[in-house]
Amino acid sequence: MLKRVPDKGPRARMLHLLGICAAVTVIFSYLQLSGPSRINAPLRDAGHYVEDLFLRHGAYAPVDPRLVLVGIDRPSYADVILPEEAKSDPILQGLRERFPWSRRVWAALIERLGNAGAEAIVLDLVFDAENDGDAELRTALEKFGDRVFIGSNLSPVETDRGILSHLLAPSTSLLPATNYETTALDHRVGYVNIPLEDDGIFRRAQFHATNHELGDVVNGPPTVMLESIDARVLGKVSGSKLSGSLPEFARIRFAGPPGVMFPILPVGDILTAHLWEANYRKGEFFKDKIILVGPTLKILQDYHRTPFREEMAGPEIHLNIINAGLSGKFLRESPKGIAALALVLSGLIAALLCQLVKQPLKRLGAIILLCGTGFGGAWAIFNYRDLFLPSVAPLSVLLVSGLASLAYDFILERVEKIKLRHTMGLYFSPRVLDAVLADPGSMLPRRADVVLLLTDLRNSTPLAELLGPDGMFKLLNQVFEVQTSAIMSEEGNLEHFLGDQFLSYWGAPQPQPDAADRAERAAVKLIEGMEKLQGSLPPDVQRLFGYGVALHSGIVLVGNKGSALRLDYGLVGDTVNEAARIEALTKYYGVKLLVSRPAYAQFSHQDMHRLIDRVIVKGKSEPVELFECQNPCTPPTYDIVCKQYKAAYDEYFFGRFEAAAKQFEDLAAKHSDGPSRTLAARCKGLIAQAPQDWNGIWKMDSK
Repeated sequence: MLKRVPDKGPRARMLHLLGICAAVTVIFSYLQLSGPSRINAPLRDAGHYVEDLFLRHGAYAPVDPRLVLVGIDRPSYADVILPEEAKSDPILQGLRERFPWSRRVWAALIERLGNAGAEAIVLDLVFDAENDGDAELRTALEKFGDRVFIGSNLSPVETDRGILSHLLAPSTSLLPATNYETTALDHRVGYVNIPLEDDGIFRRAQFHATNHELGDVVNGPPTVMLESIDARVLGKVSGSKLSGSLPEFARIRFAGPPGVMFPILPVGDILTAHLWEANYRKGEFFKDKIILVGPTLKILQDYHRTPFREEMAGPEIHLNIINAGLSGKFLRESPKGIAALALVLSGLIAALLCQLVKQPLKRLGAIILLCGTGFGGAWAIFNYRDLFLPSVAPLSVLLVSGLASLAYDFILERVEKIKLRHTMGLYFSPRVLDAVLADPGSMLPRRADVVLLLTDLRNSTPLAELLGPDGMFKLLNQVFEVQTSAIMSEEGNLEHFLGDQFLSYWGAPQPQPDAADRAERAAVKLIEGMEKLQGSLPPDVQRLFGYGVALHSGIVLVGNKGSALRLDYGLVGDTVNEAARIEALTKYYGVKLLVSRPAYAQFSHQDMHRLIDRVIVKGKSEPVELFECQNPCTPPTYDIVCKQYKAAYDEYFFGRFEAAAKQFEDLAAKHSDGPSRTLAARCKGLIAQAPQDWNGIWKMDSK
């Protein structure tokens, strides 16, 4: 857990943090204000993501009720229009053919909608070459004049000079060629291309462009202006809320998700007489409507990615563009100067936070709050002021500067802790040291419920005589290495090395819910290590080498103890003394491991074990139950030993000493079992001198 950054060198710290904030601001300013590149692609992608999020979940543009979408919703109406129904109507017969249909179909559609009083009929189609029905379509275009708009299309063409743009314009069989021998400049013609951004998503409309900008697609001056079909419509229809002329590009506010706000009216329904009368009240429905006709069928490949999850049909995109123009819902973009100012302001705020808020967690909270406020402000401005602010880069400056400053302070703190750890590590075990550094208050004296592991080396005096000082200390260091490794692997704490005795514990200075399980695993590892060590010793040392391990649990006092010149963090209490008495009994019973009932009861899983005895150790008045758990030194037939030992111990416990002695002797002879040998001898003594008021508890008279 981070602490307050030390006040050492405040001027140097301030300068370093200012440098960090300035560097982050410069980096993000370059990424935000420079042109598209691979370097700033992630930032641009993040900006697009936020913009799309706003467009999807923000306010939508109000839908102009005049807008209607007539869709080419199937490649043929052969399965809808019956042959006998089409026999007397050539238009219906044309609809039964495969798309593209005869231009008589479009002439009839214009005629029907125009006579119904449509304000504008927009065909999202390109009639670029002479075709069947041109005469009828030309007549319809002339009849309804400025109310009908048709499309041109810019398409890439691969040449020996590279990929060039080619303009497909309506055939001169439909419209007369205007200036520069093309119909593309006719006031009823506009290009229908959907402009996509560098990530392939449509977000902003292009209303006009010069001949040069489009790739010199018209045989005329580079300054000749071409307009989109949406611009043509908005320039003619009434009721537009636009102030001023149309811009070259404009981000639009969508009317809603794909397929929701503009229901598709099938073109076949309009051209079928009985449906025209039943569904559209003989055309009254289309009076004063702005009708856009275009392909809404997927296989016609006029679908495009938008900020919404689903693709949107090209005609529906055009309707969204026209709708945004009619309602004046174009989104303004902040100038580069404002974006640069926002970046600098974010850097300054980050620097002020670094200087004024020195508590890391509070600073992090302030940064998150400011980022949330900034994001919410950008959202509100987008919804209520139709202004899109590039919030990703400024908020990134604030967030990255804040996190970088936290990392800097963290490194400073770590350096100080490393210095402190190096000094304190000479006196404290790693576990205690971690707790002290994290929470110095944990060193204060208090009560704690701990699990103790105590081990002792047998025959220290004979070993010392055999090995001499150097050899004995080498052996002790090997023993302590094994013991320390076992304890540390289970996050135990080292109390001290006292002669040939070793005490460790779990549960202090911080509680450990699985303390008993850790202690048991450490005891098993310790026994494994000691057995391996014993096997590596010379034969004469092996014969003297022995040890015992005890696990016990209880309440102790923990804290600093010592003098003003030397402190030691450790345990005090009768539980420690009782653990030492239990460990001494491992030699008495001839086992490697004894576990007291208080420790054994805390095991989360209880493997093969046996109750060895119920005793009152020296200096205590209350009995304790002692268990042996399966460990590396128990025999392969341990399950049989446990079962037979329990039967013998039950006889002993209930005072049937002769039967118990016989069973214990048999068990000792057959399995060389130490506890059975001890209990058999005890039973013989009890047979010779029967106790009064026997309760099955044995009182130890020695340590």
